Amino acid sequence: MKRAPTFRAARSLGLALVLVCVTPPLVAQSVTPRESLPGPGATWSLAAAGDAIINRRIAVHQNEDDPRFQAMADVIRGADAAMVNLEQSVFRMTEFKGWPEVENGGNWEVGPPEVVLDLQAIGFDLFNRANNHTTDYGVAGMRVTNEFLDRIGAVHAGSGNSLGQASRPGYLETRKGRIALIGLSASFTPMSRAGDGRAGVPARPGLNALRVERSYEVDGPTMQSFRQFAGQVGVTLPSNPDEPLKLLGSEFVPGPAVRAVDTMNEHDVERILREVRNAADQADFVVVTIHAHQTKGDDYRMPAWLTEIARKCIDAGASTFVGHGPHTLRGIEIYKGRPIFYSLGNFVFHNETIDPMPSEHYEKYGLPPTALASDLYDARFKHGTSGFPVRPEVYESVIAVPVFEGREASEIRLYPIDLARTAPRSQRGTPRLAGTEQGRQIIDRMIKMSEALGTKIRYENGIGVWRAAP
Repeated sequence: MKRAPTFRAARSLGLALVLVCVTPPLVAQSVTPRESLPGPGATWSLAAAGDAIINRRIAVHQNEDDPRFQAMADVIRGADAAMVNLEQSVFRMTEFKGWPEVENGGNWEVGPPEVVLDLQAIGFDLFNRANNHTTDYGVAGMRVTNEFLDRIGAVHAGSGNSLGQASRPGYLETRKGRIALIGLSASFTPMSRAGDGRAGVPARPGLNALRVERSYEVDGPTMQSFRQFAGQVGVTLPSNPDEPLKLLGSEFVPGPAVRAVDTMNEHDVERILREVRNAADQADFVVVTIHAHQTKGDDYRMPAWLTEIARKCIDAGASTFVGHGPHTLRGIEIYKGRPIFYSLGNFVFHNETIDPMPSEHYEKYGLPPTALASDLYDARFKHGTSGFPVRPEVYESVIAVPVFEGREASEIRLYPIDLARTAPRSQRGTPRLAGTEQGRQIIDRMIKMSEALGTKIRYENGIGVWRAAP
């Protein structure tokens, strides 16, 4: 537990404090307290959550009238450390000296600084900062957000003023040991990728990127038709028909069949693994987290490269690998005794109360200059009849609490949460522990997806549970 229980908490557990006067014994007996030192062999726990897009205060829900929110916060605070993906900038628009970038992650995500204080208040102390919304408000937005996190003592990783800074871990000191967090993203706008300086050229601020480069293999007849089309639209053709053809922003190479081929950038992989190995030496436990939207067919199947990088990070010393990005849950794999969470979905999803928004967003939906945020969201989601509001899986997730014996997991508890999809826009997207029936459905979905990865999860007393074999 990160916090000692209060008297009120003890009383709620049915305990009582009793003062008893007794005659002291004739011989004082020496009692040696049981020592439990922090370090690599300690038993520790992590509460891991997915994406936080948050622009409304949530700590106000910690009250007796909202027991499901209180119970959820108790789960998070009950772990030795807790992490979440902060998928936005935090600042006051009236104080911000930057501007919204032309490139954005699909929306310009921003909230007031107090929302991070609320995340801290319910127990989060590790924040990933590498995602497709890192630079929605440019480098300026990224910097003021990171500076605020530093001021409030929140450990964060995944972005910085250079590639070196963005790649480095953030370190959290706990009573169980030192925990390193490494954040990276495979989904990002081109301008947000950090770079290092060299020979008088300054470094580029941004995020810790894992570039995944896609090409397409095509059979002979398909390649011939592509070459013919390219010639008709004025694309310069390679003289050798066996050379790759670049067309419409993609690369096509000859192959036995038509298929997409994804390749991780080897320089990025090398840098990421080097940082994981360093963190494994500098800390007792290492958490690697990735933001990746990419799917293979649907939101439940992972591309092969995601499995590859997750396993490589664990081979390099990570205790766990936590994914997020597709806004839905994915299964859990246990690799060499360590959990891989391929996606934990959403934790907070205040996607319809960001106000105001840049002019381009209104123009996209043909709205006049007099339009307000409510008009924008009505147009984007067709008054709640399309997009995110009609997808239940976007508003259902879990908080994963793996318990580790040293660097290997002995147990995982999955607490189902409900983000109130059917609530009014003013309340939609705030998490609470799910009710019994909905919670069972969420855990059953996790059981099915994880079973496909060789992981046996059971439904017990309202939560999902995995335990290591004796």
